[in-house]
Amino acid sequence: MSVDDACATDARLETGEASGPKRRWVRRAVSLWLLLHLFAIVIAPASVAPASEVVQGACRLIQPYLGALYLDHGYHFFAPEPAESTLLAYEAERPDGTVVRGRIPDRSTHPRLLYHRYFMLTEHTSDAPEEVAELWYASYAEHIARDQGAARVRLIEQTHNLSTMERVRDGGRLDDPEGYEDEELGVFP
Repeated sequence: MSVDDACATDARLETGEASGPKRRWVRRAVSLWLLLHLFAIVIAPASVAPASEVVQGACRLIQPYLGALYLDHGYHFFAPEPAESTLLAYEAERPDGTVVRGRIPDRSTHPRLLYHRYFMLTEHTSDAPEEVAELWYASYAEHIARDQGAARVRLIEQTHNLSTMERVRDGGRLDDPEGYEDEELGVFP
């Protein structure tokens, strides 16, 4: 190899020409995907109401990508206007007649990630499709019965409504019993 050939090779390496058109195409495709991905992770929380029609339209456009990668989860819980939450209260009757009352999730559950997992599970009880709702409830009751050594479990769906600003200013607490609405889901042997 001559000195001129070596210099020409070094120049091609510095300018990226040595990588060829295929390598440039791959770089451009990856760059375009990164821009799309960044756009998707920014637009998902930005589209939560109240948001402009432009932002909501952009989110609808990118929704298949968001859904496929599960990037569109959980934003309505936190901001800007969270919705009410769904909890699962229970009364577990043991064979000796004692009754254990509890709620899922229980604030004493640790680690916190496990509490959050339970919260996400109970949050979906209100969204249960009618054809499988009874199976979902029975599976919760079976788990509680096993955990508590119970022969019978009564399940109550509790909707925890958000407190108004006025109520909190007047001394109301976020966990006051008046903030909950109960709906019986059934008694499971």
